[in-house]
Amino acid sequence: MSAVHLLVLIEVQHGKRQQQIKAYEKLKPLVLAESGCLQYDLFADASDENKFVLVEHWVSHVALDAHDQAPHMVEADRLNPSFRAKPSVVIQMNRVD
Repeated sequence: MSAVHLLVLIEVQHGKRQQQIKAYEKLKPLVLAESGCLQYDLFADASDENKFVLVEHWVSHVALDAHDQAPHMVEADRLNPSFRAKPSVVIQMNRVD
């Protein structure tokens, strides 16, 4: 099994920045408690208050697949369109050694 590193590019609707932050704060402890989650950190774009990057690190694709099916993630996916400007862009990264 190989680790999975993700960068999730998020853009929120104008004026809805706090909704993204609150959603992340609610999800973070739940996600970090999931088996196989090594990192789940949200960063704000320093030049655009409506943009964020979520950095995720998982022990395997199996752990990531389970994360995507977790009830709290299904609920988050249902609520995201209420404050997101568009669907997030997920970039899977490979470590360069």
